[in-house]
Amino acid sequence: MSTPIVILILLVVGYLLGSINSALVVSKSLMGYDIRTKGSGNAGLTNSLRVMGAKPTLLVLVGDIAKGVIACLIGGHLMGSLGVLIAGSAAIAGHMFPLYFGFKGGKGILVGATMIAVFDWRVFCIIAVFVVLVAISKWVSLGSIVATCTVPFLTLYLHRGEQGFVPMMVILLVMVAAVVYMHRGNIVRIAHGEENKFSLHSKKEN
Repeated sequence: MSTPIVILILLVVGYLLGSINSALVVSKSLMGYDIRTKGSGNAGLTNSLRVMGAKPTLLVLVGDIAKGVIACLIGGHLMGSLGVLIAGSAAIAGHMFPLYFGFKGGKGILVGATMIAVFDWRVFCIIAVFVVLVAISKWVSLGSIVATCTVPFLTLYLHRGEQGFVPMMVILLVMVAAVVYMHRGNIVRIAHGEENKFSLHSKKEN
């Protein structure tokens, strides 16, 4: 197959896999409601924990990691590291704008972290920035935004000069822009000190 066809396949497969939003599947099938009507209204991991509690959220965690891994492994098999990023970024887009759920999903952080872990474990170590910032501020969104923005810089340091480096960087910069855009409301609340604090002891909502 020609390269453009392979890229198209990866984009379609990644997007369709990403559109399987685990938070929505779990909330609708097990809890009897659409999680987008609860809590922050976001169909993602943090709101799942806040609204549904730990056990259902574990299913969300496993589901979203699984779809990201599958997409990235397919991409890696067909196109190497660049394929991982192509299929992974498409999965992120699917998670944010799921075909099966009215194009309103989550913010893509977990799927994005999965993509980076498959792409390069050294870049994934940036998760330490996320953990530290969340531990200090209790703002998951702040940790997510800063850690995501750091990814292209570490990739630049580790992969500069490699084949496919330029498209890799383009994909990662687009991912950063998408994540920042999806967190625009959080950024405003952080600036005003009004962002919700994260707690492992969050009680699920009825």
